[in-house]
Amino acid sequence: MDIYIKKAIIHQFSPADTDLILSDKYLTISPKIEEYLRKKIERVYSDEAKTGVFEADNPFLVAISADLLETSLVLVKRWQEEFSVSENQKTNDLIFIQFDKGGLEHFAFLRISLRETLTHLGQEMDNPIKLTQNNLPGFGTGADEALVINLSSRKYHLIEKRIKYNGAFFNYFSDKLLQVAPKTSPKKSIKALEKTAQKIAESFNQDDFQFQSKLKTSIFKNLEEKEELSPEKLADDLFDSNLTARLSFIDQVKDVMPEPLVFDEIDSSRQKKKFENQKLSLSNGIELIVPNTIYQDAESVEFIQNDNGTYSILIKNIEDIQSK
Repeated sequence: MDIYIKKAIIHQFSPADTDLILSDKYLTISPKIEEYLRKKIERVYSDEAKTGVFEADNPFLVAISADLLETSLVLVKRWQEEFSVSENQKTNDLIFIQFDKGGLEHFAFLRISLRETLTHLGQEMDNPIKLTQNNLPGFGTGADEALVINLSSRKYHLIEKRIKYNGAFFNYFSDKLLQVAPKTSPKKSIKALEKTAQKIAESFNQDDFQFQSKLKTSIFKNLEEKEELSPEKLADDLFDSNLTARLSFIDQVKDVMPEPLVFDEIDSSRQKKKFENQKLSLSNGIELIVPNTIYQDAESVEFIQNDNGTYSILIKNIEDIQSK
């Protein structure tokens, strides 16, 4: 991913302090810090990201200027006002970043919860392992919450967590701080889609292993070929011979996925990996993992329903067998 970090500044929030710990200087972007921030940004473009486009007059968007320091001071105080009601507070680093992606100017806001961890302090010979505070998570860990905005298109990617207030949970970040209603993340959309398909199949007595396999195949095929999921195309695949089921599926899916799910700037590899194989657990204890490309090939795998209602699976044209 073509990301170039231009400027970054860190402020800190601690539940033990009444005021934010504000910085008045930009970070020195060393190679390691650049790598750390870049990896955190890259992880925002995942299947867990909610997306949307800001209105031009959105108060949060309007507060973003070319002066990153000034912008960060305004937005971090707004963030504190909304987050301070949370019943479960920890020390957080609040990082604001200006960066280019694909030659376009972007803005990022990362909330990273700091950790307690055991650290080996080599100079302490008697007790070299000590519990240290305010440690940043590793390079491979995503930010606890993150917002990335393409300042040209106003499109945003958002990773957010609900906070608890007065015994209830709510999305303070999108509802209060950003004042937006983002699209559901691809990960949650696909889960809802699977659940809806299974519900429709059950109502028409189709919810067997063959339907489950067809569902996985259809999702994988559409992601592999088009990087998108369309309710209409999935309905054609899943309920091709039942018009009532097809229309019911489209109608119910619209509630959770009102428009085709497009993996625009979002990494679809985790979802493809999830659906690339058929995993079958048989009543005799045998478990099979069959790649989708082979599963649909009658010259490789054949499922036979016997007269007594049992199944037989015929695996054909095996050139070599290895024990693992």
